[in-house]
Amino acid sequence: MTIQKITDVDNIETTQEQWWIIYNDETKTVLLGPLQCSGYTSSPHVMVIGDTEKELLTYIEENDLIILIDYEDEL
Repeated sequence: MTIQKITDVDNIETTQEQWWIIYNDETKTVLLGPLQCSGYTSSPHVMVIGDTEKELLTYIEENDLIILIDYEDEL
């Protein structure tokens, strides 16, 4: 179980095996994720990378982060 919190998110590479989120540290709102995809990410916000979705969901819960629900997807 490995969690990596990155505050300087400048061209960070992830693999297709890794899970990640992007969140606003001030509002504690998750802006992207949890996602599992490879590529490079840059953001003015915080990025957290983990080995599993469960790790990230635990991180979100333990750090009182908020995941906004896209109500359009539920219609």
